[in-house]
Amino acid sequence: MDERLRQEAVQELIRKKFHGHDILISKYTPAFPAGIEREYARVSRQYMRLFKESIEEEIPVLKEQIMKERGTYHADGISDVMALLERVLDRIQKRFAEKEEGYGLRRKLESLANMTRKLTIREWKKAVDRTLGVNIMEDYYLGDFFQIALDRWVDENVSLIKTIPADTLDDMRMIVKEGFMNGKSTTHIMKEIQHRYNVGKSHARLLARDQIGKLNASITEAQQRDAGIEEYIWDDCGDSRVRKSHKALNGKRFRWDDPPVVDQKTGRRCHPGQDYECRCRTKPVFKFGTFKAPIAKK
Repeated sequence: MDERLRQEAVQELIRKKFHGHDILISKYTPAFPAGIEREYARVSRQYMRLFKESIEEEIPVLKEQIMKERGTYHADGISDVMALLERVLDRIQKRFAEKEEGYGLRRKLESLANMTRKLTIREWKKAVDRTLGVNIMEDYYLGDFFQIALDRWVDENVSLIKTIPADTLDDMRMIVKEGFMNGKSTTHIMKEIQHRYNVGKSHARLLARDQIGKLNASITEAQQRDAGIEEYIWDDCGDSRVRKSHKALNGKRFRWDDPPVVDQKTGRRCHPGQDYECRCRTKPVFKFGTFKAPIAKK
């Protein structure tokens, strides 16, 4: 069967659902992958815990040297402290690299990416089934296009997470140098190092609340546009975390080729799930004559 005949067959299957209308709004709102978001947070927490262990195993040596040089300050004191610091940072990196290798960050992120794809496919199938009464072929969404998107997301997230320890170590270097030169107490310097680690840990937690939503949004858009869906209804999560600008878009209809403005000050535009930490969803707007997803037998 050629593409034209296949398309005509699909339209005939779904015709009665439109009741003579051209437009049919989805009767199901795809769920946000909150459980996978929590799993990403757990993965990032465990990763940062390994980094913290690596720091704590080496920091007593640094603390002892700072206290020693503080009591007998001389012109070469800062040089001695910084030389020791570089050795300590190098050992931290080596310890962490060993722990990291056994942790398998990439493998865990690949698992999260595949979990997100499976959930997104399941939710999209529900939207089509409950609205049009037909079943989409699931293996259609396991092709090269989607695998490339997942691989890209994994690469980006491995890089994002690995940047956190690297940036933290760079900041530790500055904290020790400036603290020593400005006469800060050893206790104060150690507290600043702890604070900097906590900042990194918080950043890792925020990634979880951001990156799963972005992957889900990316797959959702690809699925809907590939199926001939041109428009959607913006649907927020309806809780206290929804920002005002997104709540104002709730229930409104938009085109995939013309994302709405989500920030009036900057004019920034994006679709649901693409904004920072956004958990909003899209309800597809089905148009008779354009829907073209491959249909499987029930």
